[in-house]
Amino acid sequence: MYDPDKNLIKKEIMALIMSLPILLSLIFIFFNIYICILGFVLSAFLYSFLRYLNKKISREYLDLSKEIDFTTNNVAKSVIFKMPFPIVLLNNKKNIKWYNTEFKDLFITGENVDNINKIIPQLGETNFIGQTNIEPINVKKGDKYFSFYYHNVDGEEKTTFLYGIDNTKNEQVKKAFEEKRMVVMTIYVDNYDDLRINTPERVRPIVFAEIERVITKEVEKNFGILRKYENDKYIAIFNYIDYKKMHDDKFSILDHVRNIDKGNKLSPTLSIGVGIIGKNPYELYEDSKLGVDIALSRGGDQTVVKYGEVMEYFGGKSKATEKTSKVKSRVNSHAIRRLIDQASEVFIMGHENPDMDSIGSCLGIYEGALSRNKKAYIVLNEIGEPIKNLYTRSINGLKELKSNIKTGKEALEIIKPTSLVIICDNHRKNSAEAQYLLDKTEKIVIIDHHRRGKDYIKNALISYIEPYASSASELVTEILTYFDENFTARKEVAEALLAGITVDTKNFYYQTGVRTFEAASQLKRWGADSLAIKQMFKDDFQIVKYKSEVIANAQTYMNQFAISHFDREIDGSTLIASQAADDLLGIEGIKASFVLTKINKKIHISARSLGDVSVQLIMERLGGGGHLTSAASQLDMDIDKSTEILKKAIKEYFEEENDESYS
Repeated sequence: MYDPDKNLIKKEIMALIMSLPILLSLIFIFFNIYICILGFVLSAFLYSFLRYLNKKISREYLDLSKEIDFTTNNVAKSVIFKMPFPIVLLNNKKNIKWYNTEFKDLFITGENVDNINKIIPQLGETNFIGQTNIEPINVKKGDKYFSFYYHNVDGEEKTTFLYGIDNTKNEQVKKAFEEKRMVVMTIYVDNYDDLRINTPERVRPIVFAEIERVITKEVEKNFGILRKYENDKYIAIFNYIDYKKMHDDKFSILDHVRNIDKGNKLSPTLSIGVGIIGKNPYELYEDSKLGVDIALSRGGDQTVVKYGEVMEYFGGKSKATEKTSKVKSRVNSHAIRRLIDQASEVFIMGHENPDMDSIGSCLGIYEGALSRNKKAYIVLNEIGEPIKNLYTRSINGLKELKSNIKTGKEALEIIKPTSLVIICDNHRKNSAEAQYLLDKTEKIVIIDHHRRGKDYIKNALISYIEPYASSASELVTEILTYFDENFTARKEVAEALLAGITVDTKNFYYQTGVRTFEAASQLKRWGADSLAIKQMFKDDFQIVKYKSEVIANAQTYMNQFAISHFDREIDGSTLIASQAADDLLGIEGIKASFVLTKINKKIHISARSLGDVSVQLIMERLGGGGHLTSAASQLDMDIDKSTEILKKAIKEYFEEENDESYS
């Protein structure tokens, strides 16, 4: 804006213009006095003219400036008062200084409203002063949506100018897109073969017809289309708004199918995968298939919903059904044998803080690799209390074993891209004994019996994950059985595998099926000695006292859960915690037990149940995993806070368990 107090022609410029005629006039003093006088007269005239011209133009600019000011103020006032946007001015305390009619009609419902927080809490929570990045603040009022932008005005008092843009139409379009977008669902009857084999022939068609009727009814009820592309496989497509009804109902279709009783001996179960976020139908279908694979690897009878990289689980509260067919075991055995033959060397590892099942299954695969004349290494960083007896017995009996056990760092120095890494009793990268080895080769095999968690290893060539199995040692025993007709494990290896089965079944009490006993009998044929196994499980007197201490400190929660803690951070603290959790299940009325202990400055939780409660689902809420009757988790906080969070997870599980719609 033009400043009327300033001349159009500055004094410095005026002096420069006048210096030339005055200088010429002075020169003419030496030649002609009359011309000199005339020069001074003309210079005075020029100076007077320039001053006159300067004042005249300055007045014209002043008049123009006033006119522009007047016009701008009128335009600004007209725009502010007549703009169809809600506008409000706030001081630095977020008190309202002024608002327009639009703002009043939309947001002012009472009198004496002086602070924006009373009207729009989202705006009241925002710190405007000093903000330079103007991000809109989204506000919903009734059925309308607004994005409020703001600008800070400097002055005697800091003022914030806010105006809201009506985004209702955009939100309506987004909502319509959200509701109408495609959802792809893949449905498997996950125990189809066992159901067909174990159902009397006279009622078999009725059972399968009833399964299809229930599935069809559920899909049609929610306005989806269903296509059956194999005897036990279906694909369904929904609009999101219709699919959401099944989601909110927590997929009660799982219950409806499980409750089918038409003379069948086994309850039919479904595994469902749902793909929601994808650029095209193909990506949605791939996500749904991946969801089914995860559901099956977690034991079936559940739904896995895939939102991009996020997974959501429903169901999974029933015990995984034991598969009577060993076809999958035989196929995987041959595939693993072929990968071992093609590898330059084999690295075998379990999970961190290994137990007998972890080290026993590793020894089994180690024996299988040696039988194929391959160089094999077991990756083991520490010999903890849970495996000390087994380790000592194996080292003494297998003379070459000690030189073939490597720490993670030692293995890292010799691993090659052509090496094969086999992971036993674990499928989670963060829990592997030496997870950095997985980045050194693309040849990875997983053998595990835990239900698949969120952070599973995705790039494995073979993922043999069977939650029905009692232990990884059981799966490895079956694999070795099909390795070669003449394969025989050495006595120490057979005993290590039997010890792994024994520890995970709690002396053949839990998660034990026909195939578990068949594996045990095979190990006995290979020379496993039951008395030697008993010797491995002997505890020293101090550990027995520690377990008694944990049991004595136990408290009940919600009348059916036992929670205790072991405050000593010593070698074998996790073993003490897990064994104490097993013992707590012997208390009448206790359905699940949880023991917390310190390890590596973190809190480790050992969870056990008798099968009525899925401790896996509880531990998954805390970032852990496992299977129905045995699971664990680690928390990076103190023991009191961990106990509080554990109780919250148990309560949430219990509330969902008692929700009739929860599957």
